[in-house]
Amino acid sequence: MAAKAAEPRRPPVVVLVLDEFPTDSLTGPGGHIDGRRFPGFAALARDATWFPNAWSIYDSTPQSVPAILTAKVPIGPQPPTWRRHPQSLFSVLAGAGYGMRAFEEASRVCPPRLCPRTGTYGQTRQNVLFRRPKRLRRTIASIRPRRRPTLYFHHSLLPHVPWSFGPSGRGRQGFEPGTLPDFSAPAGFGAPSLTDHNQQRHLLQVGFVDRELRRLLARLRATGLYRRALVVVTADHGISFERGRRDRRLATPANLHEVAPVPLFVKLPGSERGAVSDSYASTVDVLPTVAGALGVRLHRPVDGRDAFGAGAAARTGVTMVRRDFSGRIRLGAAQMERRRTLERSRRAVVFGTGSWQRLFAIGPRPELIGRTVASLPSTAPGTGRARFAAPRGLSAVDRLAATLPTWVAGRISSPAADGSHELAVGVNGTVRAVGRSFRLAGDPREYFSLVYPESALVAGRNEVALYEVKGEPPALTPLGSAR
Repeated sequence: MAAKAAEPRRPPVVVLVLDEFPTDSLTGPGGHIDGRRFPGFAALARDATWFPNAWSIYDSTPQSVPAILTAKVPIGPQPPTWRRHPQSLFSVLAGAGYGMRAFEEASRVCPPRLCPRTGTYGQTRQNVLFRRPKRLRRTIASIRPRRRPTLYFHHSLLPHVPWSFGPSGRGRQGFEPGTLPDFSAPAGFGAPSLTDHNQQRHLLQVGFVDRELRRLLARLRATGLYRRALVVVTADHGISFERGRRDRRLATPANLHEVAPVPLFVKLPGSERGAVSDSYASTVDVLPTVAGALGVRLHRPVDGRDAFGAGAAARTGVTMVRRDFSGRIRLGAAQMERRRTLERSRRAVVFGTGSWQRLFAIGPRPELIGRTVASLPSTAPGTGRARFAAPRGLSAVDRLAATLPTWVAGRISSPAADGSHELAVGVNGTVRAVGRSFRLAGDPREYFSLVYPESALVAGRNEVALYEVKGEPPALTPLGSAR
């Protein structure tokens, strides 16, 4: 009884803000969460209210994250600091008696007196390149019953590039950094095959995020806080996989259906009953929604509304501030849904649904996946040769390691006359991935980049071979191998 009496009156609050995460990365062609690939998000949706039409107000992190924290629409470039944003989620909950366990990866909206500047707090470049999982897990591990109500806040630069993690929780290594161009840079969105490859790696990293979400939910349950907690999961903006884009997240009238929609899940205190709301809730609604759930007053005007209220329900579409603040881009609900439906259908055709194994068959000749190289017709090596980019880790694989060599990339020395080769990757004698070579914008060289499943590897020494696929029935022509 004494322990129960010591519990704080107000519930714990958990807010997880993800980054560069379009809602429809989670969904199948019907708009429902793909529960086989993303069981964590599906589990949260069973206990929370999911807002599948939720959208971000801005397309770049330095302004979109403060918009979430302050419920204010950005009107111009401002430093993402507490001095410029005096009313925020942090100051409001501190005023209601909450303690803070917070980490901002790309902003400093929480005042230093509430959130000590430890480690790489607010250092965007360091945080996007190094130890993203470790910092998120540190925040999750800090969740526990406390005598004082506590806000647990974490902005994670996931599933933001670089795309280097998979659904198993392991990292993906393949070659020495700097030996090849950055295929996820704007130049990497010119070739259709590379655009699909980039989206493939993005989806695999969304699978990693799902695993971390399951870790968060398990921690809340293990500490006995889950039912009492107010849990919010959202993201700052999406990403466009439109081919030929110069900026993967620059919002335009043509790609608003990819850049604007972001996940938004709200589990209210004391509730474990899932619901789906059709409201066009916005990221600026997060603070008013939290305040409304807690019965906390906002002392300054805000642009957002409680996502459960009439203000959010009355919206009839999406309005995003242009990157240069010159105006706004608007898209009505009917047109938004029509575009999203088409994009979901396209993605399901390319990447499939359900099993992750389907994701490795995104190139031509998917019927080769799982076939042994020895069982397929072959031709003698020609003039084309694969030059692997300093392959790493294949000679001594530890299946339990934190990172595994599941990515092979490099150049093809004799470029194809028509611009690309159909390719297959054999791992230890079995075809595990198919794809197509590509060129980057402004670069005449021909490259290859393919990922394959961890299950293809064995403990110890492994061999990865690249083949060109030609003819009917398909025959394999060796291009080279790495060990």
